[in-house]
Amino acid sequence: MVNPAAPSTTLAALARGFRASWLTFALIAAINTGIAGIMWIDDPRPFWHPLVTVQIYGFTIAYCVNVASPWEGERALRRLVVAVAIGSVAGILLVILAKGYTWEYVVARRSNFAYNVVLAFFNGFVVSLFFYLKLAAARAQAKLARAEAERLLLSKQAVEAELKLMQAQVEPHFLFNTLASVQFLTETDPPGAHRLLGHLIAYLRAALPQLRAESTTLGKELELCEAYLSILRTRIGPRLAFAVDAPDELRAQPFPPNLLVSLVENAVKHGIEPSADGGTISVQARRDGDRLVVEVIDTGRGMVAAGAGPGGGVGLANVRERLAALYGARGRFTLSPVEPRGTRAALEIPIDDAA
Repeated sequence: MVNPAAPSTTLAALARGFRASWLTFALIAAINTGIAGIMWIDDPRPFWHPLVTVQIYGFTIAYCVNVASPWEGERALRRLVVAVAIGSVAGILLVILAKGYTWEYVVARRSNFAYNVVLAFFNGFVVSLFFYLKLAAARAQAKLARAEAERLLLSKQAVEAELKLMQAQVEPHFLFNTLASVQFLTETDPPGAHRLLGHLIAYLRAALPQLRAESTTLGKELELCEAYLSILRTRIGPRLAFAVDAPDELRAQPFPPNLLVSLVENAVKHGIEPSADGGTISVQARRDGDRLVVEVIDTGRGMVAAGAGPGGGVGLANVRERLAALYGARGRFTLSPVEPRGTRAALEIPIDDAA
């Protein structure tokens, strides 16, 4: 039974031979012209004779290679050799027709024509192999890029899933401790209990909408940090002071949820709480070119002492992983000491001008 799709497949393959960019066309013509110039050195005829011959050979071989498409499928090298061989034979026939050679003339100079076919095959194979290797290298690079993009996407999804799990927990220990403080203050300092409860409500109002959010804004993150620090200041007392400074035009910038409050929590845990006289936490945001820079600066016990504490560095490692998953090389996190005492944690992410 005849396959009705076979003729259309053959026609599609033949039509594919004509598909080439103008740059490729010009490059093949230039290579053919160079080969014709070399052949003309020993050819007493006008230059157009070897030029026409080589151009016919070159473009016929290129057409046959395009039809064969050795870069697709198996046995690529074998398909390339067969395509070049067919192109060389077809090329000599086209040269004979184009120049109007008689059969007697061809037979009389059959050794010259045979030599031209062999030379055309050799040159065509070398040039075609060069294009094939370049294309194979480009496709391999593109495949690696796609694999890397898929890996980064999976990494980002994994980090976001971990983030949602952390968000769902809403720091239960922090909430329990705060509620215990409210209960204690209701008996010893009712106005203080009222203030602490207000700060807790503000914290939950800022935190709960982010439980299912994939992104938030810098302004909402700053509100969360202010509510968090207000609660801790009520619990810790005068040992903790804080300040938040960010231009209004930056507050609408997209920002990863719970990333900034993680740095604030780290500053409190490893900088302020272990220090006998406490300290100050300053949260600052500014624009640096096309980047948003947010810094959390504390005047606590500093980096050297903080590094020895339990869990030191784990939260910051998570910050780095999230930045890498979300922004790749465009996201940056740095940790540096502050003189005379303290630590600066700085986040840098791309600015979204559309925001």
